[in-house]
Amino acid sequence: MTTQSQVSAWQSSQLKTVWQLAWMMLAHNRPRLLFTVLGVSTAFFLASAQFGLLVGWTNTTSALIKHAQVDLWLMSENTRALDFGTPIPRQTIYRARSTPEVSWAQGLMVSWNSWIRPDGSSISVQLLGLDKDKMGGPWQMQEGELRIIDNPQTAVVDELYRDLLQVHARGDAVQMRSLRVIIGGFSKGVRSFASTPHVFMSLKHALLYDQRHRDDEITYVLIRCQPGADVQAVKANMRQLIKHVEVLTSDEFAERTAHYWMLGTGAGIGVILTAVLGLLVGAIVASQTLFATTQENLGNYAALMAIGFERRLLTQVVLLQSLLVGVAGIVIGTAGFVPLVWATARSPLPIEFYPPVLIGLIGIFLVICILASGLSLRSVFRLDPVVIFSQQ
Repeated sequence: MTTQSQVSAWQSSQLKTVWQLAWMMLAHNRPRLLFTVLGVSTAFFLASAQFGLLVGWTNTTSALIKHAQVDLWLMSENTRALDFGTPIPRQTIYRARSTPEVSWAQGLMVSWNSWIRPDGSSISVQLLGLDKDKMGGPWQMQEGELRIIDNPQTAVVDELYRDLLQVHARGDAVQMRSLRVIIGGFSKGVRSFASTPHVFMSLKHALLYDQRHRDDEITYVLIRCQPGADVQAVKANMRQLIKHVEVLTSDEFAERTAHYWMLGTGAGIGVILTAVLGLLVGAIVASQTLFATTQENLGNYAALMAIGFERRLLTQVVLLQSLLVGVAGIVIGTAGFVPLVWATARSPLPIEFYPPVLIGLIGIFLVICILASGLSLRSVFRLDPVVIFSQQ
């Protein structure tokens, strides 16, 4: 009578045999194995880089919204993105504050302006006027303090755009709309999807430089609800009390802004198509290299079938080979991707790491490996050992 220990020993022996066969076939041709692993790793690296760029650009478009740390954004109707808000009456702030379960509301002005550089040339910038608590502004500073923008004619810009704006130190002076601007500090990590620098000033002083807003207008009302309040209920109540405006949660507004830049502009669509193309190319490279590896070992598979090797075990050998190559390629590709993320962290167009996306790519490539092994098995199971040996 077969005991449980005997069954376990038999299964362990089979597993050891599968591992040994899988590795021996792979290691028999070391150059081919190296080429296959490098092919999969390169494909995974390219796909990761493209999707990392997509993630980086998506985060860049909505970073100011996500870092504002507010519950609701009140704006004019049909606002497409943060960058394209239209003026609303300043009194909307007070009407928002009077809504039940609202504990805090302040204004934010967003507008486009012309920045006159010291060499006389001009570029477009995005001017943001921050209210008392500076919400909607930089979330970290490299030099100086953000409250310095309360001083007249004083602005904060991001250190990534020093060369573009031609300002290099605190106290440097330039012009906007022929009015003097003094650099009071430099923020850190505040990027723009369109590579248009942000210029932060106090709301009071920013209105002096703006051509679109009157003194009694703003662009957005940023709102915090009382602790424990139902944000969706406050949102619905506010839309009933204040006419001709739109109210969105921070997540909803961030998603709308990212959606506009990604799908509403040619640049965003180009990034998406490139990312998808990178994934398709990666899938083709991975599947072809794995399939070629199996074809090279057809003689070995035929020999195994001739001596009565079970199809189940043969399937395990092929599947294990593809997973070994796939995992090795993913590890090497990731090892190249992580330094790329670090290298672009301070660039205007960062490649960013987002765990769900990377995990999804890993899953996709493992599925590709399994599918490639499935295609290989079809050719293996069609083998006639007699025909294969006669061709040797």
